[in-house]
Amino acid sequence: MPLANPITTLILSALTVLSVFATVGALKRLRHPERAFTASVRQRLIVAAIALTTLGLFIRFWLAEGGWQPVTSHRDGLLLMSFMLAGTIFFIQNRARLVGLSAFALPVLTFVLGWAICSSAWTYHPFDLPTLHPVWRGIHLAGVYLGTACCGVAAMAGGMYLYVQARLKRKHNLGGMGLLASLEALENIIIRAAILGFVLLTLGLASGVVVISEDSTSLPSGWWFTPKIVLSTLAWLVYALLMNVRYAIGFRGRRAAWLSIIGLALLLATYAVVNRLPASTAESETDPGTEAAPTVSSVYPVEGG
Repeated sequence: MPLANPITTLILSALTVLSVFATVGALKRLRHPERAFTASVRQRLIVAAIALTTLGLFIRFWLAEGGWQPVTSHRDGLLLMSFMLAGTIFFIQNRARLVGLSAFALPVLTFVLGWAICSSAWTYHPFDLPTLHPVWRGIHLAGVYLGTACCGVAAMAGGMYLYVQARLKRKHNLGGMGLLASLEALENIIIRAAILGFVLLTLGLASGVVVISEDSTSLPSGWWFTPKIVLSTLAWLVYALLMNVRYAIGFRGRRAAWLSIIGLALLLATYAVVNRLPASTAESETDPGTEAAPTVSSVYPVEGG
């Protein structure tokens, strides 16, 4: 497949600029919560435009492939995540007690959009889908990307939790704190989003193991300890812990907020490190003149870019 059309990169660049603009406005309003109980009309329009445009691009690339598989590259996965994040932000902007959360959500959306530019314009690489079972690859890709989007929501709530807690501790402008989400409400968002993210990531990881196990005889030795597998497992453990913070007093509140942020960082690091792996770590183990054996990154197709 050829690289993305320059028009796609231009559209993504424009969306990223708009997201930066909306982020700056949200951060300014966050400093004055007594005036920030509603998002500006301009910010709502920007977020709605980002959601609709990324969904349109996602559907366009899906239809262009001519198959049922909607995610064929990391670019497509990032477009799906951008749509979900923008849709979530649009929803919370209509909730008076949650509108401040957009100040923490918009930077994440901006980051994902910027990454989509890189994946589309410079590091585009389609997944090696023909070698994978269509059902398992669909479950794997959907679980990984949708799970990451949910984990992003948990991290946004975690960031706002730390912000609100810090303001309460400093007793800064307490008069406007009533218009921000309570610590209890934010902790509930963290836990619920983490639970959904954990379920989806579990589906993604489990199906990924099935996919690579189908061709386990040609995998390089020690593939279980590759950076991608290690980081994915660590992120999964973080969200497994977050699922049970209600029953673990030592990990509630501030610790849960930090765990949500660390978990998202691990997931993003997983995407980033995969694209830095050698093209074929198994080639050196293959006899000259024979076809190179597939690597973990080729049969476990979540790629960074």
